[in-house]
Formats: sequence, C-alpha cells, structure tokens
Amino acid sequence: MILQLKEVFGNELRVISTGQHREMLLGLEDWFGIKPDISLNIMKPGQSLGHLSGELLIKLTDVYTDENPDLVIVQGDTQTALAGAQAAFFKGIKVAHVEAGLRTYKKLSPFPEELNRQFISKIADLHFCPSETSRKYLLEEKVDSADISVVGNTVLDALAFSREKIEKDRIFPIKLKPFFEGEKTGTKLILVTSHRRENLESGLKQICNSILKLAQTNPDVQFVFLLHHNPDVKKTMMDLLGEGRENLILLPPLSYPEFLAVMNRCYFILTDSGGLQEEAPSFGKPVLLLRSVTERPEGVAAGCVKLVGAEYDSIITEAQELLDSFSSYQKMLVKENPFGSGIASKLIVERLLNYSTLND
Repeated sequence: MILQLKEVFGNELRVISTGQHREMLLGLEDWFGIKPDISLNIMKPGQSLGHLSGELLIKLTDVYTDENPDLVIVQGDTQTALAGAQAAFFKGIKVAHVEAGLRTYKKLSPFPEELNRQFISKIADLHFCPSETSRKYLLEEKVDSADISVVGNTVLDALAFSREKIEKDRIFPIKLKPFFEGEKTGTKLILVTSHRRENLESGLKQICNSILKLAQTNPDVQFVFLLHHNPDVKKTMMDLLGEGRENLILLPPLSYPEFLAVMNRCYFILTDSGGLQEEAPSFGKPVLLLRSVTERPEGVAAGCVKLVGAEYDSIITEAQELLDSFSSYQKMLVKENPFGSGIASKLIVERLLNYSTLND
C-alpha cells in the first residue's frame, strides 16, 4: 500500500514508524524498499500498555503539529494505530482506517485489539474494509455507508509482491534446508505459531503440550514451532519444548520472506494469529485456529479456517484428523482467498484520490 501511495502522492506522503514491534520490521524495509520518513523510538523494556499508549499520544501529537497532515492513515489494531487515530482526532485531522470493521464483540478476545478497532472506528472518517462482513458490522454500528469501502486486505497485495521472488530466489530458513531441497522434501511439515495475550497463561501451556504429544505420536511428521519476540511467551515455549524431539524444531522469529517460504512449504498451520488466517488461504493451507473466537469469520465460513481453541484435547483431535484423513484435509482447501484478491492498495488509492480533503 505504501508503495502505491508513494507513486501517486510522492513526497506528500510521510511514513511514520513508531517503533512498536520494531523487531518485526527488521528486513521488511529492505524487502519492500520502504524507509520511514519519521522514526520514533517509543519502546522500553517491560513497558505497560498504558505507558506505551501515553508515550505514543505525546510523540504523535508532536509529529502532527510539525507535519500538519491533511489525512492520517492507520492500519490494523495495534496501540500505534489507536494512538495515531486519537492524536489526529484531537488535532482535528481526518483519519482513514485500513482493516476496518473486524469484530468479535468480546472485549478481551483478542485483547486489546478488539476494543482498539472499535475505538478507531468511532474516530475514522474513511473505513477500508477487507470484506462485506466487516462492512456489515460497521453499518450496524451506524457508520455512514458512503464512508465505507470494501477493498480486501493489503496483506494479500504484499503476498503477490513477495511470492514470486521467494520461489525464484529459493529463499528459506537455512535450518530447514533438508525440507526444501534435501532428503526430507516429502516430509509433512506442520507450522505452529502462538503469541496472543489471552493465551499466555494456561492456553499457551496446553498448546505446547499438545504439540509435544502430536510430535511423539507422529514421528514421521515434522513440527516447526516459531518462537515469539515476547520474552514471557518465549520462556514458556522453551521451558515446555526446549528439550524437544528430532521432529519438533523451535525456530527464532523468521524474516518475512523466510516465514512466507515456510508457510508455502507446510502441510497445514496451527496458530492463534490474526493475519495468518488471511495469508494461509492464498497458499492453499488449512488453518487450525488456537482461539475460541475470531474477528475474521470469513475464513471459518469458507471452510479454510477451523476454530479449535487452546485446549489440549481439541488441538490433538483436530490436528490428528487432518494428518490421518486426506478427505478432511481436502475439505479445508479453497480455490479463492475469502479476504480479497490482492488489489486492496489500488482500490484504496483510487478512493483517496476522490476524497475531497486531499483535493481542497
């Protein structure tokens, strides 16, 4: 999206990186050829959500005062997105929200993202929705239909940009080389990720224990569990799975292209991630979602995502079903991604070009 916005608006577009999830941006800037115009170093060790939010509001208010933008675009549901919208609202600046209208209507799931999205929707002047479902939620919340555009999700635009390059350049994590171009290219590989705050206590422990059991029961299947940057999540994973097994590999966080390569190579995915629900269908990979609810119900409705929760027995039962039954596996394959067709950025730019605030 940023690349297309740059093509149209040139130097009038200013890209702000607050520093939240900074470690996840490493490598992305070079991969996509994007450099922030303004970088804020707001993260501190052990910082609470309250302190982070306050710091974001202060620094973003200062940036808006200096830059005096006509419009602020925020994406997703992070504290950065919420503070970015709030600071703009306080200064009378129009706000556009990308990935608008996602809902579970359960304020603690996902936490704090569910309420972050709802708050942003109350502030935003333009709402770019990934699907008709998210548009319906906004209409029910009395958002003017004229301010809503269904564009799909920009994550699919990024996939379209990256996929061909990954395959052409043979990009993959070096530790998994045998599974890409070695003696294990025929081995089923299961990708596992977990990081949700609501799963940090018993949920994450049950997830780890269930994966360990699945690895023991299926010695001919390779399980790849990605560690997370969150030190609390990482410690639990290492404590429960650190000893591991030969067919259970713990990997540090991967670069974006390496991660896509593993997603493309895997048989199916176990995750509590939001974004993976949108990306996996483009690779034809079933998702067993380690959550009881999702703000992205389109995947569940299409059949490519199944809610299994974070309970030990449920995870084992559903994962084993996909491993044992090819017919069950096939039922979760879809021909089209329910989250869009990879042209969201184009549609967003077209809408912005017709938005009066930018043409006054």
